[in-house]
Amino acid sequence: MQDPETVIIDVRNAYESAIGHFQPPKEGAKLIDPKMRNSIEFPKWLNSEDTQKQLNGKKVLMYCTGGIRCERATALLNQMSAVSDTLKPKGVYHCRGGIERYVKTFPSGGYWKGKNYLFDRRMEQTPSIKNAETVEQGITAKCCLCRTKWTSYRGQFKCNRSLCRVPVIVCELCTIVATKNPESLSCELCREGYRAPSNVPDLVALKRKADNIVSIPSDTARPSSKKKKIYYKDRLFLRRLPLSITATKIKEELGPNRVKFIKWLIDHENGNFYGSCMLEMFSENDAKHVIEKASTKMGIQVERKKIKVSEAFITGDENLFVGFIQKEYPPIGY
Repeated sequence: MQDPETVIIDVRNAYESAIGHFQPPKEGAKLIDPKMRNSIEFPKWLNSEDTQKQLNGKKVLMYCTGGIRCERATALLNQMSAVSDTLKPKGVYHCRGGIERYVKTFPSGGYWKGKNYLFDRRMEQTPSIKNAETVEQGITAKCCLCRTKWTSYRGQFKCNRSLCRVPVIVCELCTIVATKNPESLSCELCREGYRAPSNVPDLVALKRKADNIVSIPSDTARPSSKKKKIYYKDRLFLRRLPLSITATKIKEELGPNRVKFIKWLIDHENGNFYGSCMLEMFSENDAKHVIEKASTKMGIQVERKKIKVSEAFITGDENLFVGFIQKEYPPIGY
């Protein structure tokens, strides 16, 4: 946030950003709002010449509500930058666990300003020990009809434009008018006449080009000298976990009486967690049960995301769980 060579991108929709966003310090990073009505517009925005000029040669940090959208967005940027001569960021990062985890980690708010728009019954999230009045002062959102300051989405009102239909803010005094005349409702992007970029990147061609760059010529291939792997009977390796994962969520899905310990696996250079962990099960039968469940058509899903489960092979880490203390959350980094 404090690095002036960093660009911060809010990969949520514009109506979410309207009631809350990160606010870097002065002389710090630059915040960019892609002005998206939906996530489909992000590849088009990233493919635009103006966007690539802003990102080229910069460190790029992306964030979203729970960490899923920004994880995918960073993957797309990495894919595009690998084959582009005009898009070469110095580094691509995302806020692991999203805003939801950030405001829990920094209950006073940190660099967060306003409310975190949520899609569940809570509707919004604020830093737990930040004064409500201070939270409200940090928001500039307005009622779409009378233009008075209003900071909450209530009533499921939407923009009247047929190709938009995003949620709009309506204050209590304008609720009756909005209900009787829904055609009068217009979101901020439609009010200003904003149109998203239309040039869609050819993602299939980009992937093929990237594969060709990293492919190894067949004449340099060497015979395999791999040793036969020996597997633990009571350990499992999990990957493709959502970055907002917790130990409790894993145990709830796999069975609290089956999972003994969960070891979060991290990058030893920066301490970052990338969605993998090692499990020690209570028994060999518990491990087999989870493997069988993962091999079914439905597989095992955590936070609506299908995860990968495999046996863990022995690599000289027999004492991994000796004196182990279970941590509920994956580490944030060094």
